[in-house]
Amino acid sequence: MNILSEQQARARQLSLPRDGLLTGVSEQFIAELQLQGTFVEYNQQTIVNVGRPADYIFCVISGRVDLSRRHDDFGKTHVATLGPGQWYGEREVFLRVPAEEEAFAAGEVILWTIPPDILRDLFFASPGAVQLLFNFGILVAQKLATKTPAEVA
Repeated sequence: MNILSEQQARARQLSLPRDGLLTGVSEQFIAELQLQGTFVEYNQQTIVNVGRPADYIFCVISGRVDLSRRHDDFGKTHVATLGPGQWYGEREVFLRVPAEEEAFAAGEVILWTIPPDILRDLFFASPGAVQLLFNFGILVAQKLATKTPAEVA
């Protein structure tokens, strides 16, 4: 893991995507949001461990993040791959619970990360955050809608 400085991020022209979860969010708030987070590089490393709460909500800037779940016999099943512009940890905005999936950097990956408590503070402090909060709610609701009733309970 390598935490990038503001200068390194600027030199690489890294920025949050303006679509997906940030659709409809003002440029001013996106700039404020980006300054509150950190760009981090991973290479073939575990980002989030199963059974532990995620320390950060993240957006994939480049590369791929593989998500997998463990079986009772400690094997793993691949459940999804996240690419640029996709987010992980949105549940942490509302509820701090152990992660159900392992997030693993499949090669070189750059993420933008923000601790859930800082994001929550922004929701209360900035009127520009209302659209992002709404978008998070839609994403969580979509994920719940795809789970079976037994998985939700």
